[in-house]
Amino acid sequence: MKSLTKNRAYIVIAIVLILLTLLLPLSNFAKNNKNEKKLILLGNNNLAPIVYDDNGTAKGVAVDIVKAIGEKIGYEVKVLAANWEQAQTMVLNGEADGLLQINPSPERKESYDFSSPLLKSEFSLFVHSGNVTIKNIDDLKSKRVGIEAGGYPSSLLVNKPIDQKTIYDWETSFKELSSGDLDAIIVDRWIGEYELAKNRVKDITVLEKPIEMQYSRIAVRKGDSETLSLINDGIKQISEDGTLDKIMKQWQGKRVLYLTEDYLHLFYLRTISIFLLLIAVIAMLFVRKYRKLSQKLEANMKERTEELNLTNERLKEANLKLERISMIDGLTSIENRRALDIAYKKAWELSISEKTPLALVMIDIDHFKIYNDYYGHLSGDQALIKIAEVIKGVISGADDIAARYGGEEFVVLLRNTTLEYATIIAEKARKKVEQLGIKNESNKALLTISLGVASIIPTVNTLELYYKSRHEKGKRVK
Repeated sequence: MKSLTKNRAYIVIAIVLILLTLLLPLSNFAKNNKNEKKLILLGNNNLAPIVYDDNGTAKGVAVDIVKAIGEKIGYEVKVLAANWEQAQTMVLNGEADGLLQINPSPERKESYDFSSPLLKSEFSLFVHSGNVTIKNIDDLKSKRVGIEAGGYPSSLLVNKPIDQKTIYDWETSFKELSSGDLDAIIVDRWIGEYELAKNRVKDITVLEKPIEMQYSRIAVRKGDSETLSLINDGIKQISEDGTLDKIMKQWQGKRVLYLTEDYLHLFYLRTISIFLLLIAVIAMLFVRKYRKLSQKLEANMKERTEELNLTNERLKEANLKLERISMIDGLTSIENRRALDIAYKKAWELSISEKTPLALVMIDIDHFKIYNDYYGHLSGDQALIKIAEVIKGVISGADDIAARYGGEEFVVLLRNTTLEYATIIAEKARKKVEQLGIKNESNKALLTISLGVASIIPTVNTLELYYKSRHEKGKRVK
């Protein structure tokens, strides 16, 4: 009897040990799953330098941004660079948490919810340098236009009679554009210029004015408000503490004008190496063939002269491009204050010689600081862009100019324009801005502008009028 009781005790102990063995791993597994904080985002593997695949690792400015977001919200953010069409399907199927660097469109909004703005996207037309027939999207009728598979530009060409060619490889597509197999390519300007510089494709021009400008975002499945709230919180934190600005500065060297800073460094290094090699070869030939020294020196001098001329031409082209860029406001894409000063001086001298009137319209956005503080800088930037487009749209003269003068201040310069006509232009701008219907909930009103108008026939004795006009309001538009 005593032996039987002892055996039963062993059996009970064995059963308890077995149950503990089975239950403990399950308990630990559940705990790990519960505490795991990870977000998986899919990016386009063909968007260098924004998102791209580098030997199986996702890299790019957008990748650095979302990793910073993850640090702020306490999540591990893993970015996978994938085929863009497949990536969109995977997120809809629940195989990943979201899409990185995507622009919202009406069709996409049916399937996804979008985060706060991430990066500015300037969708531009790239054409062959010799093609003067294409100036905007309306000139693409019956043209062969390359667009990325599953990319946003496809939504810009809906119901347009355009022969669309799907792009899977940027290097190949830009070579096809150079050879004439494509008439145009629509792509984010940063991405297109980076590809041209990296692959050294020649004879390609990007049109200065984008066909559309947006802010890219992070997209999640429709209704996934929890993930979207986390991402938006992270975007807000890196925007406010300066982390976003630091990341953008680190990648600023990758924003190219057909030559990246990395490529310039490599170019200079290779040029020096080739130059040293040529010197060594010339020295050897001098020792071996001293009788032909004169001929060789003459040929070498001609070659050096041609290289110098070619380099000078390239420098002139680069300086012209930099000069054009220095005259454009980076946010609104209209002329900046520097461009206004140059244009004003020229217009002043012409008006003196031709004895024609010169008009100025000074514009200020009402209560913009309150609007900016209430809605945030990104919304403020969008408002500035829209208002700048309206102001640019009211001028029609070839010599007229609309410029951003300061933060929320704009100036319109009108050649050969009387005070009465300048007032009409100003009133037209005021109404169109009001018709934008930009709500300013902070003061329960619409965002409006105030304008001052002045016109004069300049003379040599009134040279200081421009500087005085900065402080005088002129004629107030009611």
